[in-house]
Amino acid sequence: MKVRNGFVSNSSSSSFILFKDVLSDKQIDMVLNYDKWIRFLKYINNEDISDKFEYYDTDPWNIHETDHYIFGETSMDNFDILEYFEHIKIDKKYLKWDEGYTNVPYQRQLEFIQQMKQEYRKKKLIKINKNKNKKKL
Repeated sequence: MKVRNGFVSNSSSSSFILFKDVLSDKQIDMVLNYDKWIRFLKYINNEDISDKFEYYDTDPWNIHETDHYIFGETSMDNFDILEYFEHIKIDKKYLKWDEGYTNVPYQRQLEFIQQMKQEYRKKKLIKINKNKNKKKL
């Protein structure tokens, strides 16, 4: 049984939404093309990867991106994509899970993205203001 932030899943359908603005270009590519990256990692003989991501090609995730988020869903989540996200150093605080198979994010997932956008903007403004203050000194 897998435990995810907010719910427990036993090989059932689920979805995630990931705030994209905090990800590097490489991380975005590694999420959108996770199957190709896992094949590559297996090809270079990473034994740890082979064991962890055993079902990556039999239980695919449908993933798409927008300007501010990446959304993924699957009808059968035997492949633990969260473990893959941890492997590629994605911070879980920018990720929201939900139960159920859906082609579009749930309202609570979209609200999560709005919250992340506000927090991200606030952090950027604080950083900009700090830099302005340093230049004045």
